[in-house]
Amino acid sequence: MLPSVFTSPARTRAAALVGVVMVLFGLLLGASTASAHAELLSSFPANQELLREAPSEIALQFTEGVDPIEPGIRLLDSDGDEVAIGSVDQSAGSDRMRSPVPDTLADGTYVVAWQAVSADSHRIRGSFTFSVGVPSAVTPGVVDGLFDGGSDSSTDDLLLGIGRFVSYAGVGLLVGGLVLAVALTPSLIASRRVGVLLVVAAELAIVGTVWMIASQANLIGGSFLSWGAVADTQSGQWWFARLVAIVLFCVFIPLRSRLAVRGGVVVVGALGLGVLGVVAAGGHAISGDAIVLGFVSTLVHLAAMSIWIGGLGVVLYVPPRGEFWATVTRFSPWALGSVVALAATGATNAWRQLGSLDGLTDSSYGRWLVIKLVLVALVVGVAAFSRRTVHTRGDDASGLVRRSVGFEIAGIVLVLGATAGLVNSPPPVDVPEIVSVSAVVGERVAQVELEPAVTGGTEMHVYITSPSGALDRADEITVQASLPEADIPSFDIETFPAGVNHVVGSDVNLPVGGLWTFEVTARYGEFDEVVFTVRIPVSG
Repeated sequence: MLPSVFTSPARTRAAALVGVVMVLFGLLLGASTASAHAELLSSFPANQELLREAPSEIALQFTEGVDPIEPGIRLLDSDGDEVAIGSVDQSAGSDRMRSPVPDTLADGTYVVAWQAVSADSHRIRGSFTFSVGVPSAVTPGVVDGLFDGGSDSSTDDLLLGIGRFVSYAGVGLLVGGLVLAVALTPSLIASRRVGVLLVVAAELAIVGTVWMIASQANLIGGSFLSWGAVADTQSGQWWFARLVAIVLFCVFIPLRSRLAVRGGVVVVGALGLGVLGVVAAGGHAISGDAIVLGFVSTLVHLAAMSIWIGGLGVVLYVPPRGEFWATVTRFSPWALGSVVALAATGATNAWRQLGSLDGLTDSSYGRWLVIKLVLVALVVGVAAFSRRTVHTRGDDASGLVRRSVGFEIAGIVLVLGATAGLVNSPPPVDVPEIVSVSAVVGERVAQVELEPAVTGGTEMHVYITSPSGALDRADEITVQASLPEADIPSFDIETFPAGVNHVVGSDVNLPVGGLWTFEVTARYGEFDEVVFTVRIPVSG
C-alpha cells in the first residue's frame, strides 16, 4: 500500500516493485500450505453410519479449537422430533464437542445438527445422519431451520463487516495518528486540529467495535443485546478487550502535549502496539497453523496500516500551508517503511491462509484478497502518477500533493472495505484426507480408518463387518501398529468400544511418516480369534 509522499519517483517505483514481488512470492509459496478456520474433521457416529446398537454419545472433532453455541449439538429423529441429550462437554480438548445420548434410542435414522464459533470469530455449523438397527426415511425439511434461533442472513454478515471496517479505520487512525503527530508535527501536538483528528478516530474505533459485538451477538445469539453469547467465545473476549484497550489509549488524547519530548514516539508507539496486539488476537491471526508467525505478521501489518492511515491523516489535516511540504518530507521514510512491511506481512498471511492458487477464485476469502490487491494497485498507480507530476512542477505543487493525498484517503476507504470483507470471510479449508483400508479373513471384514492419515496425532476407527450382514459380536478388538521400514517395532494402540464391533482410538500418535502396518485382532470367546493385517500410508 503505497503513499504518494516519497522523496523521489525512483524510490516509489522501487517500493512498488518490492511489494509486487513479495506478494507474488508469498502467493506462490501458498500453493503448498494451508491454514484456515475450524472445520469438522470427524464424528462419531460417522455420517450415514449404520449402528447395531445406540451410541452412548455424539462426538465431534474439529481441525482446531471451537466454542459451542448453545445448544451446540441437537439430535432429532426421522420425523423431526427433538431427542433429549446431555449438554456439550469439551473435557477431551477444545477441538472436541461431546454430548451423552440416552440408551433408549429406538431403531431408525437420526439427524445430528451442530454449531460453534471458531477461534477467528466465524460461525460454523453442519448436520449429518446415522441409523440404529434398521434405517428409516427422514421427513423432508427436518434439517432446515434447526438453528433459526440465531440469525445467519447475509444482512447480518454485512452488518458485521461494516463494524469491522469502522473499527479498523478508527483504530488505525487513532494509533497511527497519535504516533505520527508526535513524530511529524511535535510543535502542533497540542493544537485543536490534532485533538479533533484523534477524537474522531477514537469515536470511530469505539463505535465500530461496539457495532461488531452487537452484530455478532445477533448472529450467534439471536439478538443485538445477546452480548453474553459473544463473551462466551474466545474471539468475543478479545473484542471486549479491544474495546477496553481503545478506551485506555484515549487517555493520551488530553495528555498528548506531554509526549512531545525525547522518547515520546517510542512510548506511545509501544502502547499502540499493545492495542494492535489485542486487535490481532481477535481474528485470523490466532487460527490455523503457524500461529506465532500469523500473530506477529498480523501485528506488523496492522502497525504499518496505522502508520499509513495516521500519517496521511496528519499530513492532510494538521499542518498549516507553510509547513505542509516539510511535513510531507518528514513522512517519507515512515511511508517507505510501511510499504515494505505491508508487502511482506501481506505475503506472509496469504501464504498461511491460501491452500492453493485456486483459493483465489474458489473462496470468498480469496476473492476479497484479489479485490484488495487490485485496489492497492490502483492506489499505487494514482500515487505514482501524481508524484511524478509533482516533481515536474517543483515546490509550488503543494496543492497537487494535497489532492494526491486526498485520492489516497479515498483509496484507503476502499482498501479498508476490502480488508473488512477479507476478515469477515473464512479462509479456504484444507481438511486432511481420511484414509480407509479393509482386510478380509474368511467371512469377516476389518475396516481401518485414520482421520486424517498424518503423524503427530490422529483418530482411528476400526469396524468388523460381514458382506452378508450376519456377524457375531467380538468380545474384544485390539490393534497393534508397526513401521518396519523405519525399524519401529509393533506397539499397542489404546482403543475404546464405540458400538458393536467398532472401536475408536481417539489420539493415536504415529511419530514417523511411511507405510504403517496395523494388525487388528478380534477375539471370540476364550480360544477363537481372527487377525487382520492392513497397510496405510501416513503423511509426515
